[in-house]
Amino acid sequence: MKIDGKIQIPNAIVYAVLYAVVFGISIWLLVFHPDNPTNGYLYVLMIVAAVTGIAKFALNGRKRNRRAA
Repeated sequence: MKIDGKIQIPNAIVYAVLYAVVFGISIWLLVFHPDNPTNGYLYVLMIVAAVTGIAKFALNGRKRNRRAA
């Protein structure tokens, strides 16, 4: 069996899976453990994760557009 090490996974897929895991765990904790004292931190972390992802894709898009011009 030969493994091709040159296959590259697109960043969008990697970040989508990462955010799905982060938000899945956070939502599970928020729904099934509403009395958890760390829920306030989860809301903040979910917002930070979303803003970071948006900024990452926005900066990559700007960089790609600048290179094309």
